[in-house]
Amino acid sequence: MKYDQYVSLIQSLETFAKTNKRRYELNVSGLIALGYGYFIGLICLLFVPLLALILGFWFEPGRTFDNLLNMVKLWWLVGPALGVYFGFLGSAISSITAKVPDPAGRILKQSDAPELFEFVRTACRELKAKRPKIILIDDSFNASVATLPRVGIFGQKVIMLLGLPLMKALSADQFKAVVAHEIGHISGKHGSFAKWAYQMREAWGRLIESQETMGNKLGFLYEKFVGRFFPYFTAYSFVLMREHEKEADREAARLVGEKALGESLILLSIKGRSVEEDFWRTIHEENIAGDVPVKQVFSRMIGSLSFVDPVRSKASLQKAIEVPTDFNDSHPSLADRLRLIGYWTDGDLPKMPGPAEADAASVFLSSIAASLTSEFDTAWDEHLATSWADRHTHFQQSQQRVDELASKRLSGSLTLEELIEAAALTAEKDGFEAVVPILEEAVDRFPNEAVAWFNRGGVRLSLGDGSGLADLEKAVELDPTAKAEAYQMAFDYLRSRGELENAKKYASYLEEQDEIFKKARAERQAAQPNDSYKPHDLSNEFIEMIPKKLAGMDEIKAIYAANKVVRYMPEHPFRVVFVELRPKQKGDADTATIMGIVNKRLDTGEVHFVVIVDNSWRETLDMISQIPGSKIYEKPGS
Repeated sequence: MKYDQYVSLIQSLETFAKTNKRRYELNVSGLIALGYGYFIGLICLLFVPLLALILGFWFEPGRTFDNLLNMVKLWWLVGPALGVYFGFLGSAISSITAKVPDPAGRILKQSDAPELFEFVRTACRELKAKRPKIILIDDSFNASVATLPRVGIFGQKVIMLLGLPLMKALSADQFKAVVAHEIGHISGKHGSFAKWAYQMREAWGRLIESQETMGNKLGFLYEKFVGRFFPYFTAYSFVLMREHEKEADREAARLVGEKALGESLILLSIKGRSVEEDFWRTIHEENIAGDVPVKQVFSRMIGSLSFVDPVRSKASLQKAIEVPTDFNDSHPSLADRLRLIGYWTDGDLPKMPGPAEADAASVFLSSIAASLTSEFDTAWDEHLATSWADRHTHFQQSQQRVDELASKRLSGSLTLEELIEAAALTAEKDGFEAVVPILEEAVDRFPNEAVAWFNRGGVRLSLGDGSGLADLEKAVELDPTAKAEAYQMAFDYLRSRGELENAKKYASYLEEQDEIFKKARAERQAAQPNDSYKPHDLSNEFIEMIPKKLAGMDEIKAIYAANKVVRYMPEHPFRVVFVELRPKQKGDADTATIMGIVNKRLDTGEVHFVVIVDNSWRETLDMISQIPGSKIYEKPGS
């Protein structure tokens, strides 16, 4: 489905969901059932041959046995076919029955947080939600609920995951609002829908991934269905999940009040941004300054959450409410959520929450907050220590190179490559804002070089400056091969800002490129005798190392190489090596073994496919041998 079709579909479905919610939910349930039905139907279809074999032995054992003997005579065909068959059947069954692991975290006991457990019980009763079986505490700035199956796809258990940093960032009432919102997701049919939709999506994902690793030999059984079904399922489920987000907000506001919920949404936005932009920036600078790992990083992080800079917070909130709702996140934008619950109407900035007397962690986890903090401190310190010294050394070496380039830059003698290198090293250490002057100089001095415009455009967009779009267009004008990467950046930028109409231009091109890439990958799956071939472009270094790599492989008579003629993305060659064997002698390895050894020993990335020449390839090899330079190895004395 094209991007503009997907956007139009979601927009029409949003209207449908608002006007006829019941029917819409039935449609989504029907799509989930269809997804499961096709998957289970595949498994049933694969059991048909086994059932036929059993019935054959039951009703006509003699004839069935003779048929099996005849199949054994064709073992070189039957063996691989059975491997594909049982591989697909096994992966299909394991994909749909795979156990979903529980989220990681420390289990919270009722004695640890009696008031929190009491609120969860009350909220579940008021919202008619299934009570969580387990409440976990972890070190994330987040809160969530997960509805998981107990066995295979059956049963239901609810796990709530609460982040200690989030509890430190909010007051008790604000935190209750967050918990109530999450419980809203398991009230009514929310949790059931999420469980079945998630499991179905994951089962298909595991099957497709497993089949790709096996060469996708039975992909024809499901690829057309998946290609048509999942765009519609994704659109339908996306709209329903967004409606669920809105309902969860309404229920939380009804239970704890719009003030508490609105304040929690604002604080989660501005404090989350502060952690990312300020706290981790400080740790980064300390890593640059010293090679001894700092300690108690987790404690410092949650300590930073208690500090609020009114000026920076106001600027952060302004940025947050300017972010529009888009189709990349089922959550509405912050501005839309605040409007929905009645906390804010358009005009001045939403009211900033005042300082809290006590944070939620102190209120609900007073008996274990200190031990949890110490536990997370230890884990974070150990993790940071594994790379701290290496990162420090890396930054010191980078700074030496930056200083060298800076000295050379004063004289105006930096090449374009050196300017780009200086920009990359500076961005890694000091962020994108610090590299803008360097890239400005690159564009001024090298206006006809696409890489200068491309890098400045990418940095500008990363900083929220839309003038980067014109830079990227100029880069594509100078170098059309940069089009795919440039258009991807432009599309991501416009979509993040809600400029969906402007994004369609870039989406159309990217979709065309994606189709070309899929076709290019398909025609590179294998080489066939009836394909066309042309002279190879293997390096001399590769050819010269073949005798050494294949030493002791007496079975190999000669090796030829050619590039398969491809229609899509011909700038990316598909190199094929043809291995000609001597007549079979006693003690020679079998074909499969030789194939494995050749693939392993010549695995340098230059060869994409290896053919062991048999009778079906003889005529093709005769033609390839006429291509100048095609014979790249001949056994001495042959």
